[in-house]
Amino acid sequence: MDKRLLEIVFDNVYNGIYIVDGRGVTLGVNKTFEEMSGITNAELVGKSLYDLVGENNYFSGSASLLVIEHKRPVTATYSTKTNRKLLVKGRPIFDAAGEIKYIINTIWDLTVVQYSQQIDADTARNQMLAEEDIITCSDRMSHVIDLALRVANTDSTILLTGESGVGKTLLAKMIHRTSDRKTQQMMQINCAAIPETLIESELFGYEGGSFTGADRKGKPGLFEMADNGTVFLDEVSELPLHLQSKLLGVIQDHEFFRVGGRKTHAVNVRIIAATNKDLATLVADGKFREDLFYRLNVVPIVIPPLRERREDIPALIRYFTDKYNRKYNSYKKFSESLIDRMVGMAWKGNIRELENTVERSIVTSPVDHILWEKLGSATIETAQDSGATLKQRLLKHEQEMLLKAHQQYGTTRRVAAALGISQASAARKLKELRKLEDSVARPEA
Repeated sequence: MDKRLLEIVFDNVYNGIYIVDGRGVTLGVNKTFEEMSGITNAELVGKSLYDLVGENNYFSGSASLLVIEHKRPVTATYSTKTNRKLLVKGRPIFDAAGEIKYIINTIWDLTVVQYSQQIDADTARNQMLAEEDIITCSDRMSHVIDLALRVANTDSTILLTGESGVGKTLLAKMIHRTSDRKTQQMMQINCAAIPETLIESELFGYEGGSFTGADRKGKPGLFEMADNGTVFLDEVSELPLHLQSKLLGVIQDHEFFRVGGRKTHAVNVRIIAATNKDLATLVADGKFREDLFYRLNVVPIVIPPLRERREDIPALIRYFTDKYNRKYNSYKKFSESLIDRMVGMAWKGNIRELENTVERSIVTSPVDHILWEKLGSATIETAQDSGATLKQRLLKHEQEMLLKAHQQYGTTRRVAAALGISQASAARKLKELRKLEDSVARPEA
């Protein structure tokens, strides 16, 4: 293949391409990236991503820098100074010595809102930065994202399953933003959060005067408002049985009746559903329609819990630390030894729990260098705790009580009084615990 043909392909593929060397220096971008980002090749070539990334800089983050750090493929989203939201898959190319020679980044444009001239650039950028980002270097999560990208431009119904807090809503938004429907509405409803008496009118709308308190003019529902776009049904397992049949009709016939109406409304929507429950079990128990389950389960995507992709935890901790440092105008940092210990924690609430833990630590820690004992109530069950003996569990509980009492009362005398032990015992136990903490959570030089 001749060089000219390669250049033609490089500049005319659907996705943006951004190439850097193993030190993070920009080697070149293609025309598609220039068009989607509004940033030219001339602005970027020869510049290090370490100089291009940061608040009020060219990019809010970088998949390439994460690739350099982890030495493995990374998927991440970030925003640009031109108010674009981009999804990037960075892949390292290694030399014979096993060192990163190049990083090839493939980029999708996730920008949906076209900001008008009435909104200044700083406001637009702040809105973009307030959105949640995708960050993963996990093979399992990368496969999930790859599948989502492959089916994004189809009309197939998608069923997202996974524990609470794994990022189902975030993935649904990514699917919509990479689809041909991205310029239309994505309407979202949590089926568990709306009372059963209201959810039908929320989904399908109602005709004027159809019930007490109804608007005389009637009201469109989510399906009408999302025409030609996407409807995201979160916690779809909580949808009442009598509405499951109505949802089935929308999927099969692309039409429905408003509450109190006799006229059919045709609608063209793409449905993404999500649940943290096993719908197959609910079908067997008669709590979910089997025919609706099969209609929703055309493309099943299972999002793994955080404990099954622990390689993502350090990057997520640093992302959330930066997010809340900017929010609270602070300069806190998690010690590397603390991050190592957090990698081993159970995280039953997944990414949501991890984010809450980081935010709590940022706002409550009296020091900038956060150690294990400053993690507060986040010293919860770790992955290793599941097989702990009774003696180990009791010791861990004693250590947590000592730390909490010492943080609250400050002196060994007051700790002893609060816990009903001698001051000598309190001083000895705290000294032993301090030695243990220092051995695994010593600040870096």
